[in-house]
Amino acid sequence: MIPICPDEVLERNPQFKTVFQDLTVNKLNSDASTKLSNEGVKESQDVDKRLTTLREDLVKTKIIRQKLVHILNELPADLKEVIDLYLCSQNSGAVLRKDDEAFFLEGLPLICKALNRTILEDATDLANMCGGNDVTPYTLPTHLTHRLQSLQSRRTYLYNLRTQTLKKTLHLTTLLRTQISTTIKLIEQTKHGLSSRAQKSQARHLALVSESLEGKVKIMYFEQLDRMYDDDTTGALAFYKEHLEDVKVRLKKQGRKAEGELEEYEGFGEGVRRDVVRYAKVLDEVERVKAEIRRLDGGDVEMNIS
Repeated sequence: MIPICPDEVLERNPQFKTVFQDLTVNKLNSDASTKLSNEGVKESQDVDKRLTTLREDLVKTKIIRQKLVHILNELPADLKEVIDLYLCSQNSGAVLRKDDEAFFLEGLPLICKALNRTILEDATDLANMCGGNDVTPYTLPTHLTHRLQSLQSRRTYLYNLRTQTLKKTLHLTTLLRTQISTTIKLIEQTKHGLSSRAQKSQARHLALVSESLEGKVKIMYFEQLDRMYDDDTTGALAFYKEHLEDVKVRLKKQGRKAEGELEEYEGFGEGVRRDVVRYAKVLDEVERVKAEIRRLDGGDVEMNIS
């Protein structure tokens, strides 16, 4: 299995990138197997077969030695001594004597029977561990082969999943880094960037414009007041006010005179009934004068307010 190397690491190390691409493209498969020529592959397969055979023989030898140790108590004493000598000679490289070797060969059927029984028991236990009652010691190799093939396929599937996961993780990491960088830039632009300074400057400018417009409006207001109440207009209004005061005084005098005449007429009693019509006219005149006085008083108040 070839590990995934991020693109950024390859870009920062051009020489390593060249070697990595050469290995992954030209020399190795995705499962890390070699892409040699047919002759090289055949030689490699032959070496693997010989190595596998040697390993199997070595394992068998170790199993037999271990089982011989376990079955020593089941064998006769003289045969047990010969087996001890055999095991010691195998460990030290010594050679058995001919009579001991002959006696060992004579006891091989008994030894093989005990070994067969012990190995069969172990195989039965192993079969029960692997598949329960459905697997026997005789079908155990086939079952193990099937299990190994299934395990290999699952390893391949897990490798593909791991590869996809690593690619997606790298992609998510890149997106996260881009997001963080963009967020930092936006924060800087919002608090200390050109847009923030531009908004503050625009706000100050608008405040100054507002103050200047307020001053202009006040100036225009006072200019309009000066235009409306110039010297001629003020003089005319003062003259008209004096005229209204004179009219008011005359009307008050006329009212008091009419009231005096009315009192004189009322003092004559029945003798002046013929002048009732005249009195009524005088009273009407008095009311009219009073109304005019009230009107003039209201106009005077308005002039004072102005």
